[in-house]
Formats: sequence, C-alpha cells, structure tokens
Amino acid sequence: MSYIAGLHGILEQLRKGGVGCSLLVAEGQNAKRQGPRVRDILELAAKNKLPVQPSSQESLDLIDPDNKGILLSFPGSESGPKANLDALLAEAPVICIALVLDHIEDPQNLGAILRSADAFGAIFVVVPKRRASPMSDAVARASAGASAWVPLVTVQNLADALEKIKKAGFWTYGAEMGGESVDNCDFAQRSCLILGNEGEGLSRLLAERVDRLVSIPMQGHVDSLNVSVAAAILMHEFRRSHRE
Repeated sequence: MSYIAGLHGILEQLRKGGVGCSLLVAEGQNAKRQGPRVRDILELAAKNKLPVQPSSQESLDLIDPDNKGILLSFPGSESGPKANLDALLAEAPVICIALVLDHIEDPQNLGAILRSADAFGAIFVVVPKRRASPMSDAVARASAGASAWVPLVTVQNLADALEKIKKAGFWTYGAEMGGESVDNCDFAQRSCLILGNEGEGLSRLLAERVDRLVSIPMQGHVDSLNVSVAAAILMHEFRRSHRE
C-alpha cells in the first residue's frame, strides 16, 4: 500500500475518480485537518463513495509526518493514470506531443515535468522501470496534482518504446547541449521529446536513435538548465509552432 499526503495531490486524484483508493482521516483533538481544501476532499470522497477510515493523528504521522490530517491510500506502488503505450499511440491525435524520460531520478524533477506535461497537453510520458524515480507522494506534490491526469507509461526498454513511437508517425527530438538550436526547429505535428538524466544527460543509445538533437540557446554563465525547466521550454516551443 502506498500513500499521498499532499492535499493538492489528493484532491486531483479524487477529481479523477480515485478508483481503488481509500481515505485515512484523522479524528480527535490533535487532528490537523482544517481549511477549505480539506472540506473539498471530504465532499469529493463522499460523492465518489470512497471508503473513509477514521484514524488517529499519531497513526498518520507514522506514515507521513508531513500529512495534513488526511492520507489517500492506493494499492501497489504507483498512483495516477497508467495505460498501454500501443493503445495511446493508436489514439494519438494528428497534432500532439509526448515525452520520453531517459532515467530521470529526482522525484521533484519528475513531478515538475508532469506538471508541465499537463499544462502543455502532452498525451503521455514514458519512463523506464529501472534507475528512475517511481511515482510517489513526493512526485504528486511536485506535480501539484498533475500526476493524476498525465498518463505515465512504464516500460522495460526505452529504445524499443522509442521505435514504437517513431513507427506511429512521431518525429523524435533529443534534448542535447550540442544539438541544433531550437530557434531553428519547426516541430512536426506529432513530436516526441526525449530528455536525459540529471547528471549524465541523454544516453548514447537514445541519442543515436532520435531524428534530431536540439538545444536551448543559453546566454548566462551556467551551461545547462534543470531538466524540468528544459522540458517546459521545449513543450512551449512545440505549442508555439502549432498555434492555430
């Protein structure tokens, strides 16, 4: 069993439906729960007929010391929408963007990328099973609840997933410091961004398989951007290329 403690993350999960989840709610004088967001959560839980389990504040603190008197529990190790890559590709619209994350390990970065992916309408995000941040409460918090909405596809082999994406008509763009400036890039109608690990960047295996390597022009003193910031900028550039 896994848990989400952030109120925003809990609220978005419930807005999505909260299938398979249950709510642990602190009772008694020491209960931390208060405020309009807590009321919204309890109302949504009742509307969705979600199981609600009264608990002591001390019990919740043992699970997550940063809780606000409410925890959302869900089976397994991941929350949020999960879908088959083949099904998502079959339903992909004519103009769309997707992401492949090449072993992003920091949950804050994963959460921030999911938040931007939701904001810019990415149809899915692909991550590997190994050497990558799993979905967690930290990811849900960093995503401000967006993890409840963005389909996260976990795959055994990123290279195989990339080939499937290309065969579905996507043009693939690897984010690489030595790549061509994104200023000169006209993104294809179906585009997939591939972003590398925080320390090592894009792996050679994937860099050799993408259609094009692109970079973000820099004018300051540091030589790179945080991967979540780079993802947001590149997704914005895609949307700018396809404004109606």
